[in-house]
Amino acid sequence: MAVMLCACGFQLRGAINLSDDIAPVYLEQGTLFELGREVRGLLATNKIEVVDKESRSKSTLVLVRESRERRVLSVDGSGRAREYLLTYRVNFVIKIKQSAEVSDSLSISRSLLFDPEAVLAVTNESEILYKDMQRDIARLMLLKLQALSAKRAAENAGPVQPATNIDQ
Repeated sequence: MAVMLCACGFQLRGAINLSDDIAPVYLEQGTLFELGREVRGLLATNKIEVVDKESRSKSTLVLVRESRERRVLSVDGSGRAREYLLTYRVNFVIKIKQSAEVSDSLSISRSLLFDPEAVLAVTNESEILYKDMQRDIARLMLLKLQALSAKRAAENAGPVQPATNIDQ
């Protein structure tokens, strides 16, 4: 089993690493407190310093806007909604000093079965799904930050010089 996992390219997620050009990070969350708390917690878990002033940072993650949407996916024979599609969308900007800023948005959707006999339970389940999507979005934002970090580190390293043989 282990050989098959290695052969297919499976790899554990591991920690998020940022180059010295990116870390420390300033998080500008505006009114998005819950998402900001989630991102800040993930940064701390990955031992990435978050500073309290933008002037002390090398990059800034700006949480611009979040939105929650719910639309009907299916209805029963009498026309009542039986299944909903919940969508959580976040717009954000990554600013790296001496570099152009990157605006991006992420969106995640989950389906929710509606039971008219348990309306309160469905409401609680939708909140749990939104929290789960929020966690996933926070992880995806940090992965985007890591990808920018790796790209920037590769650009700063410059082209690799081929080895030459001097023994002639």
